[in-house]
Amino acid sequence: MRDAGQAQRSVRPTAPANSRPKTVEVWDIPLRVWHWALAGFVLIACVTPNTFDPLHRLAGYAVIGLLAFRLIWGVIGTRHSLFARISLKLRAAPRYVMNIFHGETGRYLGLNPAGAAMLVAMIGLLVISTISGVMQVSLRFFGVGWIEQTHSLSSNAIIGLIGIHVLGTLWMSVLQRENLARAMLTGRKRVPGAEPAAAAAARPTVAVMEPAPAVAAERISVVPDLPSGQAEPQVTNVKAAYPPRMPRGLSVHDRKLGLRG
Repeated sequence: MRDAGQAQRSVRPTAPANSRPKTVEVWDIPLRVWHWALAGFVLIACVTPNTFDPLHRLAGYAVIGLLAFRLIWGVIGTRHSLFARISLKLRAAPRYVMNIFHGETGRYLGLNPAGAAMLVAMIGLLVISTISGVMQVSLRFFGVGWIEQTHSLSSNAIIGLIGIHVLGTLWMSVLQRENLARAMLTGRKRVPGAEPAAAAAARPTVAVMEPAPAVAAERISVVPDLPSGQAEPQVTNVKAAYPPRMPRGLSVHDRKLGLRG
């Protein structure tokens, strides 16, 4: 017979009624359409030079239109589409990339610093490639060597960035246990701090008489995505939740990245 004073524990793996993790809409429909349309036209442009020149030029002009839309949407779009605060993420990008190799990724609802750097580099190279491509087929610059070289080099660099982007997306999906490619299709991402369904279902239920060991909270890192002129709502007479509220400029993980306010 077990001693009456001995703590009793019953452990049984149970899945919650709703095993899906909480998600929130991050990427709006115009941004998702832009992303996949840009991927399609860039792919067409990459496989058609010197073979299907009319289709190659059509894809190039389509990319120019998509770039113009993105620059406009980055100013008037929804919260996570805006270019506001992107400079802060670019400053954090080098340290963030180094920390990824140690498995430290943080949690960003919008673009993380590496994604922000990829966005700026990709848009910059696409602008150079498309402008030099238009110049290349004009009467004034037709046959000019440095124009052709610029178009070729920038186009090859875009192909390299696409490969890095795909590998980086797969890697971050594994590290954060979230399908980021699917998030760009559905527009929804897991709320920071919410466990993936598989981990939540596998977690055992422990009786109150012997509390379960404390589980470390997921590291949340959010460089502010709000426009600089938009104030956060004021909350009074409410005890601060854990982790403690940081100044709006930098989060806990951002301070670890070495940022200054």
